[in-house]
Amino acid sequence: MIYDNHLLIVSGTGRNVGKTELVCRLIARFSARTDIFGLKVSAIFPDEHLFHGNHTSIGTGRTLFRETSRDTQKDTSRMLRSGATEVYYMQGDRTSIQADFLTLRKTLPEKSVIISESNSLSEVVRPALHLVVTSHSGEVKARALPLLDSADLVITSDGVSGFPGIETIDLDPSGDWHIIAT
Repeated sequence: MIYDNHLLIVSGTGRNVGKTELVCRLIARFSARTDIFGLKVSAIFPDEHLFHGNHTSIGTGRTLFRETSRDTQKDTSRMLRSGATEVYYMQGDRTSIQADFLTLRKTLPEKSVIISESNSLSEVVRPALHLVVTSHSGEVKARALPLLDSADLVITSDGVSGFPGIETIDLDPSGDWHIIAT
């Protein structure tokens, strides 16, 4: 497994639990300090395009795409509007996700700080911080159960008051993510 101390992954226990909103808040908070690169990663499942929209490929036959539009309601556009320097969308199976992450890493400036929304990226890359967002209802889809065990921080969102615990997430001057003691 690859380790990346400049990577923060936000996963979720289901759809519409607040993953993208948390990612956007983190981008907005830390993009004033340094360039933040956004990344949305989706494992291939049937009808995945219905949830993640269509994206323009940066290469024929590739599964890594650069978002260029701030004007859509796609999660990647929201990341750009929140202050990300660049945002990428990646989809594929475990093997292609790992290969495309390595390709992306080589494309970005060395030690670039990345905030990713993904349940699947944490299966092939160990981030400096792995946050898991869950809803106040406590429902967890079966594929997300292992994420709770690997999370550095589980944040329960009630959809109203925000994300308790977000203030403990920090980025040091060298671009390493960590949780500060409160």
